[in-house]
Amino acid sequence: MSIEAIDWRAVVDEAIRRRKDEGLSQRDLAGLAGVSVPTVNSFEKGDTNLRFDRVVAILDAVGLFLHPGESDSLQAFVHAGRRRWNELVDGLPEPHPSRQPFGSSEQAYALGGVSVHPTLSDLRDILANAPATSGWPPFWVSSRAALRPVIREGLVECWLGRPDAERVFSDAAHQDFWQVGRGGKAYIKRGYQEDGPDLQPGTVFDVTLPIWRTAEVLLHAAWLAGELGSSKGDRMRFSARYTGLAGRRLFAWAKPLLTGFLSLGEAAHARTDSVDLEANPTVDDIERNLSDVVRIAIAPLYERFDGFQVPSDLVAGQIAELKAFRDSEAGDNRRRRH
Repeated sequence: MSIEAIDWRAVVDEAIRRRKDEGLSQRDLAGLAGVSVPTVNSFEKGDTNLRFDRVVAILDAVGLFLHPGESDSLQAFVHAGRRRWNELVDGLPEPHPSRQPFGSSEQAYALGGVSVHPTLSDLRDILANAPATSGWPPFWVSSRAALRPVIREGLVECWLGRPDAERVFSDAAHQDFWQVGRGGKAYIKRGYQEDGPDLQPGTVFDVTLPIWRTAEVLLHAAWLAGELGSSKGDRMRFSARYTGLAGRRLFAWAKPLLTGFLSLGEAAHARTDSVDLEANPTVDDIERNLSDVVRIAIAPLYERFDGFQVPSDLVAGQIAELKAFRDSEAGDNRRRRH
């Protein structure tokens, strides 16, 4: 087996880029990595004589190191999902909406305490019955053969961006790619609604949509936890990544009436291109305190827009709307069954 040589300068340059994108100084990175400032300085100069554990600590702090021995970790699951998505879109032209060319959001979770491991066929059926939380919920299961989730390499996998499939919506926001495993891990990648036909792509970032998207994925996780035998007190790991942020302006696009309430000025632009988010709630946290869980998880995302602090009442209001929609859909489904 041949292994391609590592381009060390490229690794260092990428680490520097990520540090700067996060607005971190060398001192900040040293604190996160638990190493000295001179060590970070030597690393960024390309010094190859540093101790390996210190290099690993620096790479880990900027998200460039996949820990050995964690083949079943959420980090590894997300990494494999991204690699698979890249394989799928590799032959498509750069501007194709299925490539989500102006950026995307990714959400993933790993459930704790899973005691029920259905067959993949049964898991697909379970996912098809997930309660709706919006008009375009995450992990949506189409009944159409061309877009129906497939079973591949031990996972249920769905790519709504298949270029040969007929579809109602052709914008990047409706080309979801997702994977779910029997052990309670899930990953979804979706383009931005703001990059559709109504606005100039890559220029606007809606202030309310991340609240809905984060809440929907967390609610999906809590629901699937119940289906797979987790208890209310079992803790899960949630992660998210937003890319293509640089240059976008925070804007009340989906809910225009919020514009005056939020006082969003022209200054609310993102200066960095990406952000990674994490949370570790229990199922009970999600069911009882969803607004707080969502607000804390997404606060670093909004801070990228010139330090914008997302108001608690904005999050609470949007969560209330989402739950009202979910309860209305559940009621309609019960009436249809009767």
